[in-house]
Amino acid sequence: MLTKRRHTHHAEARNPKHSAEQIDADIDAGLSAIYGDDRDDLKIVTKGGSRLTRFLIRAIVLLTAACALTLGGYVVYSRYFGPEQQGKPLAMSFVAPDELQSGAKTTIEFDYANQTSYPLTNVEIDMNLPAGFVLQSSTPTVTSAEDMVFDLGTIAGKSDGKILIEGIWNADVPSTTGIQALAAYQPANFNAQFHDIVTKTIATNTSTTVIIIDAPETANVGETVTYTVHVQNAGSETLVAPQVKLTLPTGFFVQTSVPPLAAGGASTYTLPDIPPSTPTTDSVASDPTAVPAPAALGESTIVVVGAFASDASGTQTLTAVSGIAGSRFSPQTTTTALTDVKGSALSLLMVGNGSPGTVVADPGSLFRIALRIENTSDAAITDATALLDFTAEDNLPIDWSTAVLAGGKITAKGVAFDAKSLGSIAAGDHKTLDLAFPLKVDLSAVSSSFSVAFRATRGAITVQASPLTVQLNSDAAVLSALRYFDDDGAPLGSGPLPPVVGSTTHYRATWTIASGLHGLDDITVSATLPEGVVWDDFSTATSGSMSYDSGTRTVRWTMSSIPSGSAAVTARFSVSITPTVADVGLAKTLVGKTVLNAKDDITGSVLERSADAVTTECEGDVLATGKGAVKAGV
Repeated sequence: MLTKRRHTHHAEARNPKHSAEQIDADIDAGLSAIYGDDRDDLKIVTKGGSRLTRFLIRAIVLLTAACALTLGGYVVYSRYFGPEQQGKPLAMSFVAPDELQSGAKTTIEFDYANQTSYPLTNVEIDMNLPAGFVLQSSTPTVTSAEDMVFDLGTIAGKSDGKILIEGIWNADVPSTTGIQALAAYQPANFNAQFHDIVTKTIATNTSTTVIIIDAPETANVGETVTYTVHVQNAGSETLVAPQVKLTLPTGFFVQTSVPPLAAGGASTYTLPDIPPSTPTTDSVASDPTAVPAPAALGESTIVVVGAFASDASGTQTLTAVSGIAGSRFSPQTTTTALTDVKGSALSLLMVGNGSPGTVVADPGSLFRIALRIENTSDAAITDATALLDFTAEDNLPIDWSTAVLAGGKITAKGVAFDAKSLGSIAAGDHKTLDLAFPLKVDLSAVSSSFSVAFRATRGAITVQASPLTVQLNSDAAVLSALRYFDDDGAPLGSGPLPPVVGSTTHYRATWTIASGLHGLDDITVSATLPEGVVWDDFSTATSGSMSYDSGTRTVRWTMSSIPSGSAAVTARFSVSITPTVADVGLAKTLVGKTVLNAKDDITGSVLERSADAVTTECEGDVLATGKGAVKAGV
């Protein structure tokens, strides 16, 4: 076996041709496995076409195409929308001062340019200027003056233009205001609409309105003081219906005013138009070298005459603020005047229902006034007199027949106190007078508000206390009624009448609200049903909603408001009772005390009005009255 194996081995080694052919076949097979079968000569490696090679070639082609497309897009963008347009086909800018004077005429220039080679179509410019800006003219003419819109149509490629707006600049002083232009357009080579915006901020620190106040440097309490407010136009345009708000000095009370002005607090005047300034007549015509005289300013004046109250002292300030008429007050110029007020020998104080200033009272209540007279001098005062003066647009709502006057006497001028009734007031001492005035319940023929002034006189000096303003609450009322029949005699209830032990009788309760003098807000009417009374689960109301809480046995009617002058509103609900032997001979209460809570929409006071409980006697129901006592069953 060993010899034969050696013989075979030597035989194969001696056949080199056979070995070379086998090697070539092995190489071809390997190359075919690597490079595929589509080669002519698998021995030539560079001619092979593998899958990897084909993938790489395709990827290179795709990347080349993408680069070419990107380059083409960049060329188009650079040509039509490149850096020279800063990313916007339509370039816009405002040409206007950084600061303008309110009330002065100004020109605002708006420049635009089409930076592309294509037309821009349907171009519309919407200008947003201050609400007070008064447009006088524009070039081109504004398409919509109310909205300040300019329809420019088509702007050719590589062309530009401008809009000129002339008008009066009105803005708060001081303020910074933004003006704005909104552009809408469509490039001719696009289907979409473009929108751009440009803004500019303008400061307003001065106004053409000038205010000068003539005021006394010093004043004594009680003496007549005059303030004159000069409202002037320093501009070249008419001031249209300028407004002026005056804040009067503390303790200053107006006696007369031109134009008329109510005393106290901040008041607003609307003045006539004030023309622009005009040059005064001078010698310029005859002498061209002469210096022109200053312009005479158009002017309107406000004159206020009054006196300081006895409790005023020290430096007091009157402030005048001019404004532009419109939907809101736009402040222009503010000027103040100072007056040093000297005190007097008498100091007065008046309090109504425990409060100074504004007092709210209910009709039918007792209005109390406390008057305090203090001697601030170094000597006793024995010659002072005083007057309590009432003022109203109509008759005063006071029952004078039962008034408590504390020594005063009713005169045509008011309640007067002579020197005898006031008596002597020692130095540093004071005297207090307590008065009371019953107010009427029926306000149909009287004023619902009035003012009270208190002044004292010693020698030539009259001093005045801070006045009272009295406002009466609404005379709103709630009525509660129980009925078995309506006005025509038709039954609203059911069951035996009079009620009978062991039988159920049903009644109809009615609540009525009359708003009275003023309107009412946040209204609630409520009452409690006594034990043994059943809620019949029926209710209706002309306004608002009804509810019943079985836990608290409370009937409640709520509504948001009743305007002044409205007709009375009503609510109705049904209740019933089944009497027991213990009820025989009694008129049973079916609805407890009814309470109205509401807010007076003029005085702001929370009102409470009430109506008495109602019983089976059905007062007001003529067919059921007298049939309320429970009868024994048969």
